[in-house]
Amino acid sequence: MQSDQRTFYLYDLQLDARKQGASIPSLNEVLHIWTNAFRDSTLYPLFGGDKNMVIGDLRHDANQNFVILLIRISDKSAPNSVYSDVAANTFKEHLKDGDWGADFACHVILSTSPERNKANVYTCAIERVSGLPASYIQRMLSKLLHMEYNTNDKFYEYPAPGAPLKKDGTPRMEKCLPHVEMRGRPSNTLINDINNGKITGITLVRSENVTPVAGAAYLEKQSTEVKLSVNSQIAPGNIWGSLTGFMRREAQNYPTAKIAYKLPNSTKSVTVEFDSVNGHPLEDLYVESFDILRIFPPLSHSTQVILPRVIDPALVQFLQKRNI
Repeated sequence: MQSDQRTFYLYDLQLDARKQGASIPSLNEVLHIWTNAFRDSTLYPLFGGDKNMVIGDLRHDANQNFVILLIRISDKSAPNSVYSDVAANTFKEHLKDGDWGADFACHVILSTSPERNKANVYTCAIERVSGLPASYIQRMLSKLLHMEYNTNDKFYEYPAPGAPLKKDGTPRMEKCLPHVEMRGRPSNTLINDINNGKITGITLVRSENVTPVAGAAYLEKQSTEVKLSVNSQIAPGNIWGSLTGFMRREAQNYPTAKIAYKLPNSTKSVTVEFDSVNGHPLEDLYVESFDILRIFPPLSHSTQVILPRVIDPALVQFLQKRNI
């Protein structure tokens, strides 16, 4: 991470519910929960309190339908920061004490309008910051919804489908517990490499309940894999589109797929793991991204507030990436 540039990764953020048939709120309908968490400085502890997350800043633009969050984490388990001047042979270590932790912060841009023809799916851009992965942000946003659900009896009610009306003629209501899922968008580089490279193998993966293997109790079955080969003589030209359709059809039995291929005009081999339901890569390296360069003045390691010199140029690219 350099002081004059930042990378933003693009995700599809989806609001979903675990109860089948539940009515799911829009992002605008749950935005007040995250706004209140910012106002109240609500903490989300991780790993027994070794890490504490908070929404450090928030800005909502209702006219252009987006919200900017500054997500911060204080990590007491991180090593002490060190500075040195080797030419002068000087060394300075900054010791953490008490509840102090190393602070990391990243900007998150969320569209409040769903993607066209994609129910409950919103474009999300997350600044890449070491120590604050996208998975932490997804967990925090979900947890704040869960906390509201547990403390607010009226949190997002909807008419119970198929239930008879109450005696006063009003519908019976049910509560929805929405959660946040985030999936990285496949980069154009990834799609090009798969279309123009050589597929060397496909593996479908299904997790299993951990069970001892008969005759060897110390060995435990954890997953089942099906390995496939590719007949390159009859493979379609646009194999990416065909593969995503195939993975989607197999997703119920095998929710994860691994595709191994050789890069175009290279002997280098790569294996990428995908979510079978939607063909999204599970590694950030293959997620679509954009860069903000020549940031001035240079950035510190973290920040307490949204920084215009980072977010203003990022917004220009973000608004071009969504399809609402």
